[in-house]
Amino acid sequence: MVAPVVLITTGGILTNALLGAYSLVGAHMREMTRERLGILGGERGELLDADRIGAIGQERLTEIDAQLPMMLVHYGLLRRAVFVMYVGLVLLTLSVIGIAAAVETDSEAVASVALGLVLVGTVDVLVGLALAVRTLAISANAITYAVQRIGALRKR
Repeated sequence: MVAPVVLITTGGILTNALLGAYSLVGAHMREMTRERLGILGGERGELLDADRIGAIGQERLTEIDAQLPMMLVHYGLLRRAVFVMYVGLVLLTLSVIGIAAAVETDSEAVASVALGLVLVGTVDVLVGLALAVRTLAISANAITYAVQRIGALRKR
């Protein structure tokens, strides 16, 4: 009973952290989208042509256009990681109920199902963590791109 409970607690903490990252990435994408509209919007709300946008505005649009697709992939992976982690937590919770039922009924069959739920739930949580780790590389790519792009401006 202790192992699934520890896994549930740990998984819950990790899932909460992933939800925080998911929210931050979403907020940052909304902010970048608003910034893009601000650059493209004229004084009267019209959509400006590229020749009416200054060099800095065009540079920022290029950066946003390159970063947003990376961030969308990051966002999608975080969403999948959270979902997979939640499924794992549900399976682990069901395993605790199964263990209690197996002890109460002294049933080997129920105990086997409970053990299976622990194993599948644990693997599920690990898959969720693997997805979360993958998001780190994508996040690093987006940040590295922005830093290198800005660094290249001084060299022009």
